[in-house]
Amino acid sequence: MVIYYTTEKTESGEFLKKVLKRHGVTSQVLYTPNGKPYLAAGIKFSLADTDGLIAVAVGGQEVGLDAERRRPRNIAAVLSRLTPAEKEEDFFELWTAKEAYVKYLGGTLARLLPLLEYKKGVLYCKDAPADVFLNHIDLEGCTVCVCTAEAENISLKKL
Repeated sequence: MVIYYTTEKTESGEFLKKVLKRHGVTSQVLYTPNGKPYLAAGIKFSLADTDGLIAVAVGGQEVGLDAERRRPRNIAAVLSRLTPAEKEEDFFELWTAKEAYVKYLGGTLARLLPLLEYKKGVLYCKDAPADVFLNHIDLEGCTVCVCTAEAENISLKKL
């Protein structure tokens, strides 16, 4: 799996097209009813866009990708929704794990977030460990999480 990324000011949709073109994809990106982008056939991908970083994970298996800039922010509203165990975790790892998993499933945060808990580096869904691999990466001042069904070697390519 490759994560292409940029810190240049650009539109995320244009960056996605550039990445997909590198893989010979010229077909239109389609969307599930929940808004997950996909291709009719071929490679799997996931897009993340955060303050100053756009990233696209591309590979052969289903993938969810999220990124969050590591900077101080007011997270009081989010903290009130965390379990006591989650309050002991790194917020950025916790949040990117949950978002990457939701993207991996193609669901919505509104529906899935209440079912998820992240503790001791493991993501749980309905009190059972989620049957996925989470890979956290520090990249350009951001925490990035890649969620896949099977362990995967990940390479990074800045464009």
